[in-house]
Amino acid sequence: MKRVGIDVGGTFTDVVLVDDADGRVWSAKVPTTPRDRVLGAVEGFQRILALSGVASCEVGFLGHGTTMATNMVVEGKGAPVALITTKGFRDILELRRVSRHDRADLYDLMFRNPRPLVPRRWRLEVAERIRADGGVEERLDEAALAALAERIASSEIEAVAVSFLHAYLSPVHERIALGILRSCLPDLFICASHDVNPEAMEYERTSSTVINAMLGPVCGRYIRRLEEMLKRLGFAGELLFMQSNGGLATPALVAERPLVLLESGPAGGVSAAARSCEQADIRNAILGDMGGTTFDVSLIRDFRPELRTKNLLDTYAVRTPSIDIDSVGAGGGSIVWIDAGGGVRIGPHSAGADPGPACYGRGGTDATVTDCNVVLGYIDPDRFLGGEFHLDAGAAWRAVEETIARPLGIGAVQAAETVRAVANARMAQAIRIMTVERGFDPRDFSYICYGGAGPLHALDLATEIGIRRVVIPPLPGLFSAFGMTVADQQYDFQAPVGATLDELTDADLTQCFADLEALGTEEVARAGLGAAAPAIIRRADCCYVGQPDVIAVELTGGDRIAALRRNFEAAHLRLWNFASPGKAVMLANIRVQIVARSGWRGGTAGEAGAAAARGCGERHMHLDGVWSTLPVFPRATIPAGACIEGPAVIEEHSSSVVLRKSQSAVVDGNLNLVIELAA
Repeated sequence: MKRVGIDVGGTFTDVVLVDDADGRVWSAKVPTTPRDRVLGAVEGFQRILALSGVASCEVGFLGHGTTMATNMVVEGKGAPVALITTKGFRDILELRRVSRHDRADLYDLMFRNPRPLVPRRWRLEVAERIRADGGVEERLDEAALAALAERIASSEIEAVAVSFLHAYLSPVHERIALGILRSCLPDLFICASHDVNPEAMEYERTSSTVINAMLGPVCGRYIRRLEEMLKRLGFAGELLFMQSNGGLATPALVAERPLVLLESGPAGGVSAAARSCEQADIRNAILGDMGGTTFDVSLIRDFRPELRTKNLLDTYAVRTPSIDIDSVGAGGGSIVWIDAGGGVRIGPHSAGADPGPACYGRGGTDATVTDCNVVLGYIDPDRFLGGEFHLDAGAAWRAVEETIARPLGIGAVQAAETVRAVANARMAQAIRIMTVERGFDPRDFSYICYGGAGPLHALDLATEIGIRRVVIPPLPGLFSAFGMTVADQQYDFQAPVGATLDELTDADLTQCFADLEALGTEEVARAGLGAAAPAIIRRADCCYVGQPDVIAVELTGGDRIAALRRNFEAAHLRLWNFASPGKAVMLANIRVQIVARSGWRGGTAGEAGAAAARGCGERHMHLDGVWSTLPVFPRATIPAGACIEGPAVIEEHSSSVVLRKSQSAVVDGNLNLVIELAA
């Protein structure tokens, strides 16, 4: 089978084609088209077909990831939404969860809350009430709901979110409301909280449901248009979308629940890294994805990514299963600026794809991290993307000189070095937050770096943190796109419990999971999975009675109450440095993840045609305070088992790494570059 992975990022759209038969890989990068991202994705698909000589009808699988959903929420460009909620609760989105400090920076005295997800005039109330025990206190006023539907029908609203109090315990009123609204508003996207996030805490549940609604119409149009354009090109294979949980899902499920697309792009890279860890026997790894806009950090423990069930996106609460990824604005395209105190700041704004960094030659004048790397010689303007995209070094020098060096009263080279140091410090801090602050020693992990700019900074980062081994996988600049071809299909389901472990028996717990698994299996069957039995992973959200936050604990073996308590207290001890063995433990929710093995499991034989595209040469660069000339080794020409001694540059189509005098890189059997650093 021929497999294609497409990752639509903020700056570039990355495309990878894998031939299952022999493991050959073709790759391409095309500029993202922000005004219509489908165009960039389709252009990338056509480009990879031309490079590989493969006909579109030969492609049996296409995995697609995108940052579109995240960008819509952050930029406030989702569809106009109306919220229908229980009478008296229309302002829950503005009351938020203030006791949780749901803001980007607790100590920012100039902090301003972002705009409400829904304007107050479209936060509508209807009489109904479900009690905290799930009983009906007041029946739903169906006539009033129909009147609200008439009001919505004559407006610009494109989506409706329904979130009633305690609907996670008893969704009877939400189901009635869905029937009425879909009958009255057949052309609108309509969703309810019991489908999106059946979980306690009304603010988080309402926020998640509203975000799902605002994404629905736009993502639905994107999916339908992509399917149509691919079909016109002759593609008749299976199209799946990367979810935030690191698994693929069908277009129908994603269109119904677009909330799962948040973190879709970065999740592809984590999926690829997890597969690399399996193949290279790397049990624990820190992942660093430095792309055009952000630096994303995540962890793999025991060969599997760390997961989370809640997140803050631009301070908006979102609850959906996702890979635990923290991001900082330190990507290659992040704009560098000088603050009022004369300090060098990086991000959060990015030059994006249009106009891009100054060195792209598209009219950009702001200096970026990429421009600084061009000035220092870490990026060769003539060999960027294998020579397909020539960079304007003069524009990079001018931008660094005018926007950084001159205001600081220093030279352009010193300014560029300063920016690299600040960028490295920001990324190192992000890694410490992901590891040290969660009870992990980063020295116990390997560092797997990817993203176009990831290898450029990897060795400096590892040295600063004390990591002893750096692993650079094949195709680091297109690793997320590659992850779309190796990921499995993955579907998550949850149900509330709301009882202490003392109130439950082993039989109760087993039955709870059996009921949820039956529901999940039924929905997955509608997704059209093959006959092979999927794997089932069981988790439980637990906390001590009285605690507001839960810890997700995986259950293994017989799923017994005693084992669940032990696993929870061990996780609590690691996270918070204490446990209370005699205190009651609350089981808030149970979760089931159904995984259908569908991703490619082969080893990469190498990037097709890469060796012929480049030859050896030299790189003039500023390293350790002096200008030096370093030999350049095309990565595609280095066989497995070979060792490259520094100082040297190892270069490939999508990235490069600079080895200092005391460093060396070995190519392992999976074509990873492995660099062991001194302790």
